[in-house]
Amino acid sequence: MKTRNRQIDINRILNLIKEGRWREVRNQLSTLLPADKSTIYESLEYEQQQELLPVARAEDVADIMEQIEDQDAAIIAGSLAPEVLVEVLTEMAPDEAANVLGDLDPQLRQQVLSALPESERIRPLLRYPDDTAGGIMTSDYYVFPDETSARKILQEIRAQPARDEEIPYVYGVDGHGRLTGVIRLAELLRAHPNEPLRTIAKSQVVSISAFQDQELAARILNRYDLMALPVVDFDNRLLGVITADDAMEVLEEETSEDIYKRAGILSAKVTQAPKSDLLVRGPIWLVWAVRVPFLLITMVGGMLAGGVIEVFADVLESVVILTVFIPVIMDMGGNAGLQSTSIFIRGYVLGHIEPRRFGQHILREIGVGLGLGLVSGIITGIFAAVWQGLPELGLVVGIALGLTMLIATFLGFLIPFMLTKMGIDPAAGSGPLITTIKDITGLLIYFGIASALLQHLL
Repeated sequence: MKTRNRQIDINRILNLIKEGRWREVRNQLSTLLPADKSTIYESLEYEQQQELLPVARAEDVADIMEQIEDQDAAIIAGSLAPEVLVEVLTEMAPDEAANVLGDLDPQLRQQVLSALPESERIRPLLRYPDDTAGGIMTSDYYVFPDETSARKILQEIRAQPARDEEIPYVYGVDGHGRLTGVIRLAELLRAHPNEPLRTIAKSQVVSISAFQDQELAARILNRYDLMALPVVDFDNRLLGVITADDAMEVLEEETSEDIYKRAGILSAKVTQAPKSDLLVRGPIWLVWAVRVPFLLITMVGGMLAGGVIEVFADVLESVVILTVFIPVIMDMGGNAGLQSTSIFIRGYVLGHIEPRRFGQHILREIGVGLGLGLVSGIITGIFAAVWQGLPELGLVVGIALGLTMLIATFLGFLIPFMLTKMGIDPAAGSGPLITTIKDITGLLIYFGIASALLQHLL
């Protein structure tokens, strides 16, 4: 059996796109799996994406839209001509098509729906909120009156076109559309051809109401080890089916949301997302407005640090060698502070750092800073003492470096936490504030110790 290297296929098509060989791109794209098609699309620049969409076949565009995020799929849908969008949605599963249509402008949605060949399978799915069981169900499943024979059911299934996603269940309903039973396709194949569905199907069916939470649907599927879950109304009429893969996606999203809630940062995550988008892709003046104030703080801090050096000018004039170690103390403190900030932001976002236990977290980081400062201070102090032949100089450098790193690691945790609590972007503000405070305190510590030991340094 011939196997394919998916990465080679992806790279080949990416190279064809770069060379503008769109006819070959169209032919090669259809040979890939849906996930690989979306990988190619998402790796392209915006201009290349806009060139690819008109070239690709409708089924390829449909595969891409089913794989990417809903908001990105809606952007693609909005960029397509209505008649092209109809072709693409026709290739999509009903629930996926409903997700796309739900994010469109109402006028465009109605225009497309009226032109869709099987719109009656999609319209009912648009009635339910996105976070409900009805919002994630599909109308693509097998359902028959419960008096239908096994032979008749199998004949009708064979007559239907093959589907990308086959639900391995057959559902039985009574004359009013109420759910009466379910049977696996494998069991149906073994049943007597003349036996009606009502006698071979299981009457104890696990189901969920259309307006119940989507997370509950995912948990029911997981609990009962089902491949699909029927969705019913208040009269137990069958409305649709939730597939296991859609439910697992919901469970992943809900689990991530719960983690953010427990960490107390869900609202920050939601509010910071638009800000991040504006800073990355927004107008230049907006980037200036956010970043310039913090840089001004750094500039003022640099002037204050210069003032500290001026205050201790007499000490520097007396012991000029002290200037040699100023960059070491400043740089080591800065690196330690930025390390702590990076660790804090990542841990906070992932839920590893809980706001209610922040005191414990910062005490631990102080212990880390103490250890880092001790090791760095001893090594640098010994080097300074041996290099200059002054043990007292080594003592000054070692103590100053150790205390500076301790303060920097403390600030690296405290400042981004305080900025987050105040609703200020910690990514933009933490670095300048830490640098400013660390520089001033580091110099004060360094020259203060040097002044105390001046008579021993001369």
